[in-house]
Amino acid sequence: MRTGDRVGMLGETVDGGRAEFIAVPESMLLEIPAAVSFEHAAALPLAYGTAYRMMITRGAVKAGERVMVLGASGGVGVACVQLARMLGAEVLAFAGSQAKLRRLDELGATHTADYTHKPFLDTVKEIYGKPRINGTGGVDLAVNFTGGDTLPATQRCVNMGGRIVCCGATAGFNLTLDARYWWTYEHTMIGSDGWQQEDLRTLLDLVAGGRLVPAIDKVLKLEQTAEGERLLEDREVVGKVLLKP
Repeated sequence: MRTGDRVGMLGETVDGGRAEFIAVPESMLLEIPAAVSFEHAAALPLAYGTAYRMMITRGAVKAGERVMVLGASGGVGVACVQLARMLGAEVLAFAGSQAKLRRLDELGATHTADYTHKPFLDTVKEIYGKPRINGTGGVDLAVNFTGGDTLPATQRCVNMGGRIVCCGATAGFNLTLDARYWWTYEHTMIGSDGWQQEDLRTLLDLVAGGRLVPAIDKVLKLEQTAEGERLLEDREVVGKVLLKP
């Protein structure tokens, strides 16, 4: 790196990132292409990096596949929706309010549904039909990082030979698995942990080339950090919240 280069900082394990000035090792910096704004670059870690590794590096989403995303209005969920659509997949996105669903529609989701009004399994059956061992019905890839008690219903949404990919368990990590669907439908359970620097470099190139526009809900001043945390905790945003010194 040289003095004056436009860079982004990587890492999440050391305190002090929310500041006007910070000193970090050069290994923690990634050069930002001239065609990418600081705001768009700042939106990529962690959500878009995590989603890229989950959907592409690990999940291997393909054009024409049916993809279901639970928790689609959060940072990672929105990124999953955008990346899957970019690759030509059909996306069914679930969220908990009409305002969030409208935003997901704007971001390109093929279908959207409110999971608080109807169980997501019922919605999948209505749109795609019940998965059957002859390969009809259901989705090809389910994104489930909500955890809690949602895994058995997720399994019942996925078609023969389909995949379930997970990068976390925001509603609880002590999961129940229905082994009958696992073996009968020959599902592949895929774990995905974080991202690599090459994932972010690819994302920066996608943004620079105009193929991807990170979804930014709010850009707040540094002194509004507490409000940013509140917005995230109260789940009032769709996409990313940024702090700008």
